[in-house]
Amino acid sequence: MSPVPISTDGQPLGQRGIRTRQRILEAVAGAIEQQGLRGLRLADVADEVGISPPAFYQYFNDLDEAILALCEEIGGFLPAFSFEDEGLTNGDGHAESTRGFIARFFEYWDAHRAVLWARNIAVTAGDERFQKVRAETFRPMVAALEAFIEAGQREGRIDPSISHVSLGAALTMTLDRMCMLKPQLKEWGTGSSDDLVDALAYVFDRALGVGNQGAPRAERGPSTDLGRRWQRKPPWRRTTR
Repeated sequence: MSPVPISTDGQPLGQRGIRTRQRILEAVAGAIEQQGLRGLRLADVADEVGISPPAFYQYFNDLDEAILALCEEIGGFLPAFSFEDEGLTNGDGHAESTRGFIARFFEYWDAHRAVLWARNIAVTAGDERFQKVRAETFRPMVAALEAFIEAGQREGRIDPSISHVSLGAALTMTLDRMCMLKPQLKEWGTGSSDDLVDALAYVFDRALGVGNQGAPRAERGPSTDLGRRWQRKPPWRRTTR
């Protein structure tokens, strides 16, 4: 159960206060999407919600704190998934390809792009508060990746000399960064979003040792089917005669 939001003086908010706080977060998200961070003004947010600027401070100490709370809320919408013995599953426990998960991650970013962009910019600037929020958001994903990579190393699907912690972090940050920069990547001639999703799925499949990695895209199974594991012996399993 989620904790009850509190006011800036430490008192639990009532139902009316909770609704007002939520409207503030929605107004902040809308303002960032329409005007960007530089155009974000507390007076505009208060006007959109229908409260006075001083009333804003009953809920947040400043706009940064409101943006931080918004990032925490959006972090809870991250696509659910896990890595079981049979491979990747979605939030309902059904088998899913890496492509299916990556496509959902792109949809998540497209739905919350303005706020997630602001979060990552704050992280890049060294803001420890936003670093903590992003780390908490990705913690389940990174932990699941690390566990699956370790299992793959024991089974011989993944090079055991690679740090499972570093590989899990690298895959997570690569996916997040590519989603963030998708609009700019058109300058590189990356083609459609589907092409970019396919490219990332190819990287994930190879790194995790799953999927129809050797087949052309048209011959691969549907996104809800994990497909067969990569059959070719990895370099560390080959023997020379």
